[in-house]
Amino acid sequence: MTQEKRRKLGVWVRVMIAAAVTMLQIIPLVVVVINSLRGNDEIAKIMIALPRKLHFGNYLTAWERGGYAHAYASSLIIGFGTSVSVAVLVGFAVYGLLKTDCFGKNFFYTYFVAGLAIPTFAVIVPLFFFFYKINLINTYFGMILIYIGTNVSFNFMFMYAFFEGMPKELDEAARIDGASELQNMVHIVIPLAKPIITSVMLIVFVNTWNEFLFSNTFLQKEEVRTVSLRFFSFVGKSGADYGYVYAAAVISILPIVVIYFLMQDLFVEGMTSGSVKG
Repeated sequence: MTQEKRRKLGVWVRVMIAAAVTMLQIIPLVVVVINSLRGNDEIAKIMIALPRKLHFGNYLTAWERGGYAHAYASSLIIGFGTSVSVAVLVGFAVYGLLKTDCFGKNFFYTYFVAGLAIPTFAVIVPLFFFFYKINLINTYFGMILIYIGTNVSFNFMFMYAFFEGMPKELDEAARIDGASELQNMVHIVIPLAKPIITSVMLIVFVNTWNEFLFSNTFLQKEEVRTVSLRFFSFVGKSGADYGYVYAAAVISILPIVVIYFLMQDLFVEGMTSGSVKG
């Protein structure tokens, strides 16, 4: 076999593997969407089939029964609040460690990285009693603080690798022109880091939207419960109403899908670029 044929075979193998992985990801989502438009009797007879009649009312019933109006508001407030906070805090931390003469760089770097080694279940009980004492149970602010703490370490490492690859010549040129550290960050670093900042915000938003353990522990009032909690409660109450359950699943994941498609270019660029080319 010639080298050209081996190259073409390798391309076809990679394409087939990518297609198989894509199908494994798409098929369950397609089944959920199709079944959300079917009646309960249809789904009970055969799990996978095209609907004989479109039951759009499943969505309205699931929305009202599940209380998704309050759930969407809670998840959006917590998600956006956390994603913006993490992006700002991690961005300043990484910039300070890499671009300035920060005291104790190694200590602070180790401090952030060490957060990856702390298991969630080890902190949830003492954190609950602490939050109870300071009246942060059933509050958006309390959940945002928790999610900031659980998302900082990974995204610090993620953003650190990107900032480390930025050309030092840009910083030197800015300082020669008389720019302060803040001006350098706002006018040079942030525009270049837009893809990685977008990726961090999207990752954090998805994590907070899907998170269950902390929200189930710290959000006990119905009016502040998030989408993941509402879906869990809805399935427990309407487990036999398959059409409504599938419709609730679509309602729960729809914002994530929409946000990803709107921001996919920046997200892919941020995930794949490890450095900035001058």
